[in-house]
Amino acid sequence: MQNTICQSCGMPLNSKEQMGLEKDGSVSRDYCKYCYEKGEFIHKVSLQEYIQMCSMYGAQAGMSNEQMKAHCTKLFPTLKRWQTS
Repeated sequence: MQNTICQSCGMPLNSKEQMGLEKDGSVSRDYCKYCYEKGEFIHKVSLQEYIQMCSMYGAQAGMSNEQMKAHCTKLFPTLKRWQTS
């Protein structure tokens, strides 16, 4: 795999089953199935809105929601989806 984490949410990509799909049905090398489907992002939101959304899942990542928000705030701007040209 080209990337080891989703370039939208940072989720580890350890198997094809976790990966999103392109419009033609091929596996996306960049995004997970929770962020990307049929060649499009599922959540069409701003970076700040996405950070807020993902911060609600701290417990799933073994941290508090506040820690998750801090983690997302640091990580997300480095990911392909959120980098501006």
